[in-house]
Amino acid sequence: MIKNYLLKILDIDSDGNSKAKIIDKKLKNIEVFIPYNKQNPVIEIGDTVSSLIKYKNKRIINTKILKKIYAPKSFFAQVNEISSKFIKIKKLFSDHNDFYFIKKDRYDENISVGDILKASEEFKPNIKNFKTCKLERIYKGFNFNNFFPMLEINELNIIDTFPTEVIKEVEKIDITNSDKRSDLTNLAIITIDGDDAKDFDDAVFVEKHKGDKWKIIVSIADVSHYVKENSNLDTHAKERGNSIYFPNFVIPMLPEKLSNDLCSLKEKKLRLTLSVEIILDSEGNKLSHKFFKSAIKSVKRFTYNDVDNLIKTKFKKNKSINDNILLNVKNLYQVYKKLKNKSSSRGALALKISDTKILFDKKGNPLEVEKSKQLESHQIIEELMILANECAAEELQKYSSDNPYRIHEKPKPEKILSLINCIGSPYDKLLKNNNVTGNLFNKIIEQSSNSKDFIKINELILRAQSQARYHNENKGHFGLSLKNYVHFTSPIRRYSDLIVHRRLTQILIKNKKDLANNINLSEICDHISSTERKAVIAERNTIDRFTALIYSNKNNQTFEGEIISVKSFGLFVKFDNHKSEGFIPKRLLPRDRYLFNEKKEFLEGKSNFFKIGMPLLVSIKETDILKGKILLDYCKHM
Repeated sequence: MIKNYLLKILDIDSDGNSKAKIIDKKLKNIEVFIPYNKQNPVIEIGDTVSSLIKYKNKRIINTKILKKIYAPKSFFAQVNEISSKFIKIKKLFSDHNDFYFIKKDRYDENISVGDILKASEEFKPNIKNFKTCKLERIYKGFNFNNFFPMLEINELNIIDTFPTEVIKEVEKIDITNSDKRSDLTNLAIITIDGDDAKDFDDAVFVEKHKGDKWKIIVSIADVSHYVKENSNLDTHAKERGNSIYFPNFVIPMLPEKLSNDLCSLKEKKLRLTLSVEIILDSEGNKLSHKFFKSAIKSVKRFTYNDVDNLIKTKFKKNKSINDNILLNVKNLYQVYKKLKNKSSSRGALALKISDTKILFDKKGNPLEVEKSKQLESHQIIEELMILANECAAEELQKYSSDNPYRIHEKPKPEKILSLINCIGSPYDKLLKNNNVTGNLFNKIIEQSSNSKDFIKINELILRAQSQARYHNENKGHFGLSLKNYVHFTSPIRRYSDLIVHRRLTQILIKNKKDLANNINLSEICDHISSTERKAVIAERNTIDRFTALIYSNKNNQTFEGEIISVKSFGLFVKFDNHKSEGFIPKRLLPRDRYLFNEKKEFLEGKSNFFKIGMPLLVSIKETDILKGKILLDYCKHM
């Protein structure tokens, strides 16, 4: 059986395969997979297309795109004026005075001048300059300067509200605990998170054990105690797949009563957890691990900066910090150094890449772009979480090989070839003459650490990596140089971790030798990998828009920059201390007859030459805030 449906494109992966949603009220939330086909029209995320869907025994076996369909897209606007009959709105990011009108008598919502809203055209107007539209949604609490997450929510079809049935279910959650749990409330357990964190997944404790050994306890919020499998709450969390963290706004996977309260390991609050006790020898080698249900009470909430300051003062006694707490932090640091050495020796990738952070004023308006610093306190938690995740993978594998693994495959040969062509001497010879491992990449990073090419080499090695994803078959984690790896430590914000928690609980309580495979793990892993990609795209695009907005006030200012990518049509440049990225089209380069070398990625003219890693002086020519693009002008070589 073959049927014709309209589809909305939700996701396109790196191989050109697409995921789409059927636009039909009777087939609510049904998604289809569309394999890449050269004959398909060129499509983008958010496009509406007509399709032919082939069924066999009520299962979709093939989907073919016929053509793109014009559909009036929603747009964002700001309320400009309110009269007795109409609400006058101005379309955002329009070069013209693009006004629309909403009939006031059709809506009961409380609308004020200055509000941001989403609307769509109802029909083409007969009266000049009088275009009516349909109100879709009002965004209270947002203004022109801080509503950029809403663009991505609209464009990528992201769910950002909870259905009534989910909220009702949360309100009825039984918070009593009848489980047999280990009482850890007497331990100096702490949390370490960012300044603005609200959902505290993990708490940690370390003490000396039997002389020269170490006992680590990592306690993770027991989300599976509250979110029962196949409940409305669970089904909705699975659909979301993960929380999305915008610079100024969070879309949680779970309602706030859970994510920011019951499941958040707040200071001095009794919380239910799933813990793992890990014993290390004096060199940091794992001797054993044991999972168990627990109850904790975090004695102190530390920020990364708090812990970093303690490290700098060599854990000097502090009146505001209890001696037992201070000892725990000191022990954490001692164990971290051993784990870090183990990571380095096994070949875990040591790329020096920092994230971009947007700073806001008290009113929520973006002020500046900042590169976040990787503190040692970040690495303490990172190493402990990696260890706990590895233990979880090993525990699950005792009972089943079919698990939601976090895999990161070895770089593909074509990417390594591209890296060899671009990285330059002597590193190209190292890559040609040796087996590609994390240790080899780390050797190149270390050798280049004091050279002018350091940032370029980090960027090129990062570009060569495969994309990490979830898969039900264990393919190892190249980046961490681990054979077994799952995500266990963040069930508040990742559905994969919730699955892992349920399986570990099943092992603990039911003591089954084989885990029941009552879910299609392959399908779920594909889905949560897709929602993760969508979150990354949404977060990156939002940061790009905020960045463009900030630099729109810096037109014609000059900045030092470095070429990070060369294309036949121009140069991509990191500028302003590598905080931001912009593009110089070939037309803005010095006039010359350029030839593009695709293998080695350089542009060469008779008088000018441009390659990756080359420093330039650039200026801001234009910014496109809606697209999050910065157009740079070439000033001179440096």
